[in-house]
Amino acid sequence: MKMTGARIVLQMLRLHEIKHVFGLPGETTLRFYKEWLKCPDITHILTHDERSAAFMAEAYAKVTGKVGVSEAPSPGGGHPVPGVIESFTGSVPTVCFTSDVPYNSDKRNMLSGFDQNRLYSAITKESILATKAKDLPFLIRRAFRVAVSGRPGAVHMRIPMDVYEEEAEVNDLYPDPCMARWPYQRPVADFRETDKAIAMLAAAKRPVIVCGQGALASDAGDEVIALAEEFNIPVGCTMTGKGTVSEIHPLSIRLIGARGGTSWSNRFLQTADLVFFIGSNTDSAGTDGWKLPPNVGGPKIISLNIDGVDAANNYPTEAVLVGDAKATLGYMAEKIREYGIKSSSENASEIRAAMAELDRSTKEPCTCPDTPVHPIRFVKELEALLPEKSFVVVEPSMASIFSAAFLVQKRQGRMFISNYSNGALGYSLPAAVGVAAAHPDSTVFAMGGDGSFHFSCGELETYSRLGLNIKMIVFRNNVFGWIKGETQHVYHSDFFATNFGSVDYAGVATAFGVKSYKIDDPNDITSVLSEAINYNGPVLIEVPVPDETEIVPPVPRWTESAKKNDIPCCY
Repeated sequence: MKMTGARIVLQMLRLHEIKHVFGLPGETTLRFYKEWLKCPDITHILTHDERSAAFMAEAYAKVTGKVGVSEAPSPGGGHPVPGVIESFTGSVPTVCFTSDVPYNSDKRNMLSGFDQNRLYSAITKESILATKAKDLPFLIRRAFRVAVSGRPGAVHMRIPMDVYEEEAEVNDLYPDPCMARWPYQRPVADFRETDKAIAMLAAAKRPVIVCGQGALASDAGDEVIALAEEFNIPVGCTMTGKGTVSEIHPLSIRLIGARGGTSWSNRFLQTADLVFFIGSNTDSAGTDGWKLPPNVGGPKIISLNIDGVDAANNYPTEAVLVGDAKATLGYMAEKIREYGIKSSSENASEIRAAMAELDRSTKEPCTCPDTPVHPIRFVKELEALLPEKSFVVVEPSMASIFSAAFLVQKRQGRMFISNYSNGALGYSLPAAVGVAAAHPDSTVFAMGGDGSFHFSCGELETYSRLGLNIKMIVFRNNVFGWIKGETQHVYHSDFFATNFGSVDYAGVATAFGVKSYKIDDPNDITSVLSEAINYNGPVLIEVPVPDETEIVPPVPRWTESAKKNDIPCCY
């Protein structure tokens, strides 16, 4: 069958069950778009920035279990980089298509041409160049296969405009089985290592389970809980693993680490004699710079990871389990029953008391100076109103830390979406579009700071145009608060390049056609949130809050400094 490269690409996307693609047009993609007019079953979501498109695809992949797809023209070929890096470091399967000037025309200095593969090869599992239309079926199958195999991640595919236009005879239009979804394969770790891990768990007096993004991606919550209940082990989650288990389960110690971990949760890691990392790359955020637990002279370590490199990367690890979290934990459960092993754990009785203390701290949060809205109060009132079908999308900011720590996720599964693998600003506003596209019947809450809002506020037009049921919450304090907080609490230095002017964010939203509110009185939080939730369409809520030098989020090294300097901090 003879067809153009553009048609081949669309046919292959259809065969891989792709329903949404995020991107925007350019001269180098016009032939592709012309063919797209004949393919209405793949919805193109127009964005205002290629960076936004990549964030949307990444979030879409997280909440669907499918590969997220974005596309960008040659002039904006470098713009998707932050979203692609997040997919790559966060092990989220995405394929970023970029079009280009005709093959080798960049060597003639043709406008907008550059060596895209050289750029993307450093931040993807593979950067693929198509030079002939007839190769597209094979290369697209490869792109999807690479994205979902082993440790998932980002793949880049560069298609010059002449390849889109070229006609070719093709007879290999077929997908790879199961390549449109992830996890693609569920290998079980070596039995010798699982047996060793079981023996270590049985002997431990104060074990702790830590679930990272891999546990959540593997949908291993049931298996984690089964193991925890068998041995009476407390279960904590990193920011990116939040949702692996319900946070109201009796064994949950909620969020741990440097981004939202409170003293009540983190102390279990400080006193553990064994830590079982499940799907965690033991990064600095999840371990508070490798202090929770300490990587020298600390507890015994078991690590289960789909990637053998990350499984024993930062800690001396006695049992290294390389495999899928869900499948391996299921296998271990069978062996535990077969062996008749009993637990020696002694710390389960402490969990209820610690979590009760954590909850008490949110009832009367510490003083919030010179500002009408306390972040904890806002988060707890939002938690009380969350619809059953809802998602919360956050980004690095005061909003993310307080919501991760104090918004208790009652149901198991991916409801809380963050970008704490790389942590670029400008994420939550566009990422919410990816979530809303995947789940149009749900209410999506996007939460971020005003500094981040400036990165991606153009996507409010996307909210308005598509009528998306997204509630964007902007914490306003006229500052890049994280940098200001780090400057004060860690460097003890004068502030430099952190503050900026006040903006009427509600007015900006109104200009984009988005319904908006400002909360000035804390007593209005519930009524405004209720009205926003009941409104079937996009809403922006502007919330004035203190900055991170006035009230400190639960970041361990900040809270240590705050307590020494009498800055409000109650966790």
